[in-house]
Amino acid sequence: MVISTYQLNTVLRVYGNQLRQGRISPHTATGQTRSPDSVNITAGSKRDAVVEKVVSGMMNRIADSGPRNPDEISAFSQLEQEFGQALILSRKNGNQFQFKAVSDIDNTAIDIPAEISDSLVERLNSSLTDIVSQNMVT
Repeated sequence: MVISTYQLNTVLRVYGNQLRQGRISPHTATGQTRSPDSVNITAGSKRDAVVEKVVSGMMNRIADSGPRNPDEISAFSQLEQEFGQALILSRKNGNQFQFKAVSDIDNTAIDIPAEISDSLVERLNSSLTDIVSQNMVT
């Protein structure tokens, strides 16, 4: 199971709020003080979270207005070359993405089977992740 950074931050924020408001007692039922909870986030995890956030933003921009910066254009055009046809990335069900092909004849959007579309979304996400990771200063 994959837990996103956003979900983890939400859980930690709610837990912290409950501690501050006194809903979670710092003492056990026997009166002993609980040991403090701690979470250690490694530098690699922080880096991965930043990469994930940047890639998410890139995917959203591509879905909203098409690829604009050189990295987005590079990854998107590579995917189009592999697929053999012009593509459009759009949203489905809010935060999910889907690909549609562009007809060569009348430039209309053509539905792509869900399995292929999902595979293309994963491929674009992977390409963007590789590009962002390579461009990131350590």
